[in-house]
Amino acid sequence: MPESSSPDVVTFSPSVDTLGVDRDLVVADLGYRNGEAPDMVREFVDELLPQLPSHVEIRCGFRILPSGSIKVAVDSFTSTGTQFSTGPIIASQLKRSTSLALFVSTVGPQMERWSAQLMAEGDMMKGFLVDALASEVVERASVWLEQRVVDHVAPRGWKITNRYSPGYCDWAVAEQQKLFSLLPRQFCGITLTASSLMVPIKSLSGIIGLGPDVKRGAFQCSICDMKDCYRRRD
Repeated sequence: MPESSSPDVVTFSPSVDTLGVDRDLVVADLGYRNGEAPDMVREFVDELLPQLPSHVEIRCGFRILPSGSIKVAVDSFTSTGTQFSTGPIIASQLKRSTSLALFVSTVGPQMERWSAQLMAEGDMMKGFLVDALASEVVERASVWLEQRVVDHVAPRGWKITNRYSPGYCDWAVAEQQKLFSLLPRQFCGITLTASSLMVPIKSLSGIIGLGPDVKRGAFQCSICDMKDCYRRRD
């Protein structure tokens, strides 16, 4: 069930079991093709997965901005008096939007501590895999949250675009500061450092375009030069 502070500011605390995290997703994110992961990697992931519930504190949520609050230019958009310089790739995907969902997701701080502890004990492989698991959990939490946005805006006749995060597609990480200025303070327990990094580290934030005429499409990897993007599919 949602934990709402207002009709258009909604938070959730889903269990890890609802997110569909499994070995195949994790080894794929590590770069292994089907069946190519070493036996040791598969065995360690299988060992670590059942321990996830005791090391995660998943929190996620969104704010829906008022209808008509977004104006999109060629390489930026303005909402509630704040201009975001996203670059042309993201701006083009938002051009039919009449509103935005601002979202965050986090797994909490415990996964980072677990990974660091394993590495300090000399178990570098498991520490690395716990870090990869944390990344997968926060990604799956964001996918799960997308559907909650879909459900929330459907009664208005709105659809959603893809989600976009600062740091990708030429959108500077520094603009996290602007995004978080439009969210409640310490939303879902996340804060920003002076360099605009999120704490806890295993967190995601971003925007989703909303409106009756928007659509979700393929990510435009062919025209983006960010080679290490988690969305990239060669």
